[in-house]
Amino acid sequence: MSSILYAWEFGANLGHVGAFMPLAKALRDHGHTVHWGVTQAATVGDYLASEGFSWLAAPSLPEQPRQGPPLSYADILLRFGYADPKALFGLTGAWRELMRLTGARLVLTDHAPTAVLAARTLGLPVMMFSNGFTVPPMVNPLPNMRPWQPMPGQQLQAIDDTARNTVNQVLARHGLPAISCTAQLFDVAEETLITFPELDHYADRGPARYWGSLPSAGTGFHADWPAAQSTHSGPKIFAYLRRETPHHERMLEAIAATPCSALLYFPDIDPALRERYARPHLRFLDRPADIGQMTREADLAITYSSLATTTAFLLAGKPILLLPGHLEQFLLARRVVEMGAGILVNPEQPETELKGLITALIQESGYRANAEAFARKYAAFEQQNVLDNLVRRIEELSA
Repeated sequence: MSSILYAWEFGANLGHVGAFMPLAKALRDHGHTVHWGVTQAATVGDYLASEGFSWLAAPSLPEQPRQGPPLSYADILLRFGYADPKALFGLTGAWRELMRLTGARLVLTDHAPTAVLAARTLGLPVMMFSNGFTVPPMVNPLPNMRPWQPMPGQQLQAIDDTARNTVNQVLARHGLPAISCTAQLFDVAEETLITFPELDHYADRGPARYWGSLPSAGTGFHADWPAAQSTHSGPKIFAYLRRETPHHERMLEAIAATPCSALLYFPDIDPALRERYARPHLRFLDRPADIGQMTREADLAITYSSLATTTAFLLAGKPILLLPGHLEQFLLARRVVEMGAGILVNPEQPETELKGLITALIQESGYRANAEAFARKYAAFEQQNVLDNLVRRIEELSA
């Protein structure tokens, strides 16, 4: 049986490790040893321990300031060590030692480009475990991730060249040939897109293999719905928000103002806000809800554009109100809007009347019809098959 290193370098909260957990358990059940190299060990350690896994802290750097928002994936790299050859060489060396320490036969990377680079220097196969955003298309330069703001091609090329030159200096120190563009860093054994083409952050990726979504990590709990304000049983709303969610207080106000029965999971809510918006028809949850129950019973979802929640509700044919807080979430929300299955609240524009948006999702049938069309398209899709196929492919790569 093989030793597999899961490598997570960029990102925050439990979303990355939670998405990988079903696959990690399946690999363990097949006799493989899964080692975890994770950023934010203090955040995810308790969760990993509860599932019977141990972990190591991933080598990483705090984000370095650059002018303006990220323009491409190469621009993200420059903010995390790829503008400094010495820094990148140090990070690569630390990842190499993690791979040696764990005896990894395969490196499975989740938003971990430096682990990809380190594995290349050791000749280890890499499977990139991605929702789409973390695996840019094989183009030079890497594409503009803010397509609503056109920019000169030479600007993107200059960003790409800076990241590529830094990578090449590290490769040279290990006696390896240079790459001709940043996209070649991601030329690996398996590019695993755990999503659907309609939800790929890169709408113009071109031909690619999409595996679909994985089953839920199974950490949620059954929740009882509160009674609606209306005497008649009305729509049910499930909301999943965080403190960094744009307009979250206005959204609480809007949900409280509706007569609908609502369940709200807001894990880091300010206690004062929770008390202010407590209503008989709005129940705050202290633990994550069973997403299967929510997608069956709720009529719509309100989310910060979490991929897992968004995908689950679309597969159930339910429309979504999306409040993305950063670029990755925003790009996903745009794809849902393009499908006509949801409404996006743009964090860079003035707040709108949020209660009206909730009402629109309830009353305008087109949103639900488009979500149901997505659900029908993938009605035969079996998440367990994705899990089985991934285990089989990992066993081939690590043999």
